Amino acid sequence: MTKGIFVTGTDTGVGKTVASAVIVAALMRQRIRVGAMKPIETGCEKRDGILVPADGSFLRSVSNMDDSLDLITPVRYELPLAPYVAESEENREVDLGRVFEAYKVLSSRYDFMVVEGVGGAMVPLTKKDGSPGRAYLVADLMADLGLQAVVVARPALGTINHTLLTLSYLFDKGIGVAGIIISFSKPPDGTIAESTNPRALAELCRVPIVGTIPYMRDISAGAIQNAAIDIDTQRLMAADR
Repeated sequence: MTKGIFVTGTDTGVGKTVASAVIVAALMRQRIRVGAMKPIETGCEKRDGILVPADGSFLRSVSNMDDSLDLITPVRYELPLAPYVAESEENREVDLGRVFEAYKVLSSRYDFMVVEGVGGAMVPLTKKDGSPGRAYLVADLMADLGLQAVVVARPALGTINHTLLTLSYLFDKGIGVAGIIISFSKPPDGTIAESTNPRALAELCRVPIVGTIPYMRDISAGAIQNAAIDIDTQRLMAADR
């Protein structure tokens, strides 16, 4: 069976796409046939009447995939909202069937899949069973795909609480966590919190930190491929729910 991991974050804008791309590049350097996917993306730019997913396109470029964006990002919305809200505002339901079918196709073509989520683990994607008040969350998608999570966290003040809450929720849902990635998605601020939080997370969390991504001014596909950032890919490849 194709193995893989699901990249989630402690918040939106924490650096999931860059982390996903860094993981892909690290696996590629080991000659692993790796596929990337961002199943649902909001905030897409409309070009010639077509919604273009920026994150999905970036992952496609980094991974050198020649697969269609319809497989890499099968569900897209223009408004930069949680999918649960976007589907209502744009009057178009999230089609989970397309997500599962696209994942099935891609996972048959690659030895390892890196799947990036939307925001954090509890972001609502769509109404569950069409029932008001019940939502299908990002964590539900992780579970249904049978993938362990990689949690991307900031180093700044507040990250200990956000990271422990995310891990606690995933464990309660029965979802394994392969590791944590510390992401400097913004320029370092030089605070004591930023310098001590990574060590505190390593001591407090039940899973290891599998990598730290420094702040990168250039986050082009080429820069990611050539960065050679140290990621514990062996730990990630051993992930098994």
